[in-house]
Amino acid sequence: MIFLLLTAVVLSNLLYSPAAQARSYDDVMASGFIEIAVYKEFPPYSYKDEDGKAKGIDVELAQHIAQQMKLELKLRWMTPDETLDDDLRNHVWKGHYLGRSIADVMMRVPYDKEFSYQTNEFGEVKNDLVHMFGPYQKERWRVGFDADQLDSLGTLAVLRYHPVAVETDSLPDVYLMSVFNGQIRDKVRHFIDLRDAYSALQEKEVAAIMGMQSQLQWLSKHHPTQKQDFQLSTVALPRLHQLDWDIGMAVHSNYRQLAYKLGDIVERASTEGLVQQITARYGVDYLLPELYKVSQ
Repeated sequence: MIFLLLTAVVLSNLLYSPAAQARSYDDVMASGFIEIAVYKEFPPYSYKDEDGKAKGIDVELAQHIAQQMKLELKLRWMTPDETLDDDLRNHVWKGHYLGRSIADVMMRVPYDKEFSYQTNEFGEVKNDLVHMFGPYQKERWRVGFDADQLDSLGTLAVLRYHPVAVETDSLPDVYLMSVFNGQIRDKVRHFIDLRDAYSALQEKEVAAIMGMQSQLQWLSKHHPTQKQDFQLSTVALPRLHQLDWDIGMAVHSNYRQLAYKLGDIVERASTEGLVQQITARYGVDYLLPELYKVSQ
């Protein structure tokens, strides 16, 4: 009986405990530190090297932000949930049910009006408690191939005859399983991680791989297995809803002042070449977000 009562109390606390409190700009400055959320084991954006040192494009930009604000940086390593909406809930506006704390800002969030105002089945904006801002990089879907197996990749239809690797449940997975009325479906090979997919390409288990340009470029220079001649194609991706998109940050919607400060820092870093220098260190070509192209 006592056990049942205790269980009920615990469940009640989990279900009804209030959301974690986000911090205002003044709170952050007074505390002497800023907590920035980055994804765990997600090279070249955020990961730890063999010595346990935090590295990656997002990590270095987070370090720059903290330095410009004269604050200590505390990294919050995120394990991705089922959807980005879940990640925003867990780390920006509410907190995970196992630990109610949230970060001051979250990196690698789409800077996209359509995504920002997506609604649920009741017509309510899904992320109304999230303010998305500060684009710092454009990302793009690309297909890479083993030049020893394919002379070129002039059309995606070639993959009807050659196995292609994707990360399971990613957009490339959904896309290649359905494009050309499913004609490529039987050639799609699924992997838990894009690094495993790249290993399969190097071992000639597949002839091509589809993923984000930054990840593929990083893998071609930093993956421990480099046996085959890897090339990125410029092949057209017919019927793909969005070929590229801008990446930015997110804070709780109540704290726009913090977003304005962070946005100014990131805009200067993006337009004055700092982010380009950071991406170059990871073998990644920098693509400037559309917002700054308009302002230039």
